[in-house]
Amino acid sequence: MHQTARSGSSLSTLPGLVEIDDMIAKSRVQMDSLVKIREVILAQQAAYEQQAADQRQQPKLFAEPPPSSLDRQQEDVDSKDGFAGPDTKKRRGRAAPPGRCHSCNRAETPEWRRGPDGARTLCNACGLHYAKLTRKQQGTNKASATSSSNLRPKEG
Repeated sequence: MHQTARSGSSLSTLPGLVEIDDMIAKSRVQMDSLVKIREVILAQQAAYEQQAADQRQQPKLFAEPPPSSLDRQQEDVDSKDGFAGPDTKKRRGRAAPPGRCHSCNRAETPEWRRGPDGARTLCNACGLHYAKLTRKQQGTNKASATSSSNLRPKEG
């Protein structure tokens, strides 16, 4: 390699005429194949454009297709109780973070918690305290559980 780079190409390193003719023939086959693929693509594009033009010219008989029997059955299911049944809880969207805790008026907390006014209304400390109160209230002694705090669970 170093000798050919210095002194130029020698006849022994160049491909023969048979090899060159073979490469030219293969290139022609590739070129013919690419031309055929191009013709197919052009034919498909022309057919697509013709189909679009035909659809634009046809008058529309219906604005929407009429509902099928499956669509009507789905509407019947949707108008009833839904998938899970009639006595499921309604899901609420996630509340936006509040500006201040409804109990202690803190603005910053590691985590906002659910309180008597709803989701993300109490700071972490007040929310834990409120959760403890509601657990105690569900126990046996409701009156003594809430008497020592100014936080009260919402009635009803």
